[in-house]
Amino acid sequence: MNPRLFSALPALLVAALTLAALPLRAQPGPPRGRVLLFSEPNYRGEVLVVEAGSAIENLEYVRDDRGRKWNDRIASVRIEGPVLLIMYENSRFRGASATLTRNAADLAALSLGDRHGDREGPAWDRMISSLRVEPLPPAAPVFLRWERRDAERAVRSAYRDLLGRDPDDRGLHEYRERLMERGWTEDQLRDDLRRSPEFRNRDLDAILRKVYHEVLGRSPDPSGSASYRRALQNGMSEAEFRADLLRSREYAELHARNSVTRAYREVLRRDPDPAGLANYTKLMLERGWNEDRVRESLRSSDEYRKMPRR
Repeated sequence: MNPRLFSALPALLVAALTLAALPLRAQPGPPRGRVLLFSEPNYRGEVLVVEAGSAIENLEYVRDDRGRKWNDRIASVRIEGPVLLIMYENSRFRGASATLTRNAADLAALSLGDRHGDREGPAWDRMISSLRVEPLPPAAPVFLRWERRDAERAVRSAYRDLLGRDPDDRGLHEYRERLMERGWTEDQLRDDLRRSPEFRNRDLDAILRKVYHEVLGRSPDPSGSASYRRALQNGMSEAEFRADLLRSREYAELHARNSVTRAYREVLRRDPDPAGLANYTKLMLERGWNEDRVRESLRSSDEYRKMPRR
């Protein structure tokens, strides 16, 4: 052995041991991405997050925080990172399918097909029963090709959501061409409509009164009116406003009380007493009971068993 190499061995050994003892810095891997699936259009409502490389064979068995099934509830999709979403009409990856590598603010703008005889064809809104999320190379292109039918559907959906009307022929043509020829996304289309004079000059008082009465059955209170007025001025659409009220605690309580009252009238043929109304309302809000569960409980009561049969 070379004497110089032999004499250097202790130093080399110390250096090797020192390097081995140093903490290794983790090297960042390529971004894997994920898909966020929302229960309401415009990326609102409950959200289900699915990481790249995952597959869900049946959304019937996937529940949100309130115990509700995700099957046939997905209304909008946000793509984060280089991933491909493959969505299926039926469980076990069967039925009609479609792929997405871009955001979809409203799946009502994406055609499912013409098999059901709908004039525009049924849409993917609340039709997904199973899905796959596949990772893509970081440099993979984002596909923005629009079919004419889907582009027109996206324009109609955006007009109805943001302006409360169908598009005129000129608007339909111009925005369809921007989607198909210029590669616009649905988000760009909606952002452009939000900047329009028609959207900015909406009658906010009329929208507030209308939506409060339709959802909560009452006039807007000063605090809620001020808060939602600011949101509407900052770009919230009437549909987004309605969806937000539908997620409120007040609406949940109102819906639960109405459901309990309806169940009492159908099963016991009377209005609920205060204690029964409070008890079943709490079970619906906190335990995830639905109206059928309330009916089953009422049918097992002594009062129901003692009722004369018709």
